[in-house]
Amino acid sequence: MSLFTQLVLRDSIEIKTTPERIWKFFANLEQNYKIWHPKDHVLFKWTEGKPMDSGSSWYGEEVLGGDLRKLKGTIGEVVPNRKIMFKYAFPLSLVSPGFEWLIEPKGSHSVFTAVGYVRCIRFYRLIAKKHVDTSIEVGKKHIREEGENLKRILERKKS
Repeated sequence: MSLFTQLVLRDSIEIKTTPERIWKFFANLEQNYKIWHPKDHVLFKWTEGKPMDSGSSWYGEEVLGGDLRKLKGTIGEVVPNRKIMFKYAFPLSLVSPGFEWLIEPKGSHSVFTAVGYVRCIRFYRLIAKKHVDTSIEVGKKHIREEGENLKRILERKKS
């Protein structure tokens, strides 16, 4: 097996709402970021371009595992009401190319899936196994909580 295997973190949750309402929540991410995950989310802003447009730049701050992470990047592929790909800027892009949010209709509900990518996972485990494994667990917990929080917010809020 290759030392440079990619790890995919994936979490899905069914939400009693439409894909359009989920998309609207994310289109207003600057306002909704702290509400979405009050314990971990600090700041999100669009730094160039229009929200949710391919090529637009963003900056975010969140607390993961007790550490403040300052993140920046651009938006990759966008499929309105279905998918948005966030690409990390260098140097984080060396470890993780980014993450994506997927929205799938399911009857009168929707399934929201968060997917995060980590490069070279076997290599990093060789040099810092404990740190890498802890970071993976923190990442899994964070994306699960984001899905649960999104469900709670959108199922409670009617707009």
